Amino acid sequence: MTRQALFLAFLLLSSAFAFRKGDQPEKIGAVTLLLGASLTVLVASPLGTRFQDVEAGILVIDISILGIFLWLSIQSTRFWPIWIAAILGAEVIVHVALAIAPEVVPRAYMHGLALWGWFAQLALVIATWRHRRRLKRLGADAPWKS
Repeated sequence: MTRQALFLAFLLLSSAFAFRKGDQPEKIGAVTLLLGASLTVLVASPLGTRFQDVEAGILVIDISILGIFLWLSIQSTRFWPIWIAAILGAEVIVHVALAIAPEVVPRAYMHGLALWGWFAQLALVIATWRHRRRLKRLGADAPWKS
């Protein structure tokens, strides 16, 4: 099974878990990561030129998703959105690094971007699991700051 197929399976399973077992912040996170991955596939350069230069479409999506997770970290009572925002910040830095050092091998750029998606999905799974634990222990887990 290819890395892309494994990631797609992990993306679908982790998002389904967050959507089914999470509260509003986890659901927003799941939808955001799903949409981000879907849009990334649509805006990537054609295969022959993919990752040769900064992928401007992917960069715009990454910055947009970063903004959503920063908003979630401010508005929700959860700590995990700031972790995913940091992960996305690292992903944006990969784009900036290529702009600064264009001689980077395209495959390294591609892997540098792809790596962070795994960590974001893992953070979402852990966040949803912790939400369920808080619900069990406390009986409630307020999603938003008042």
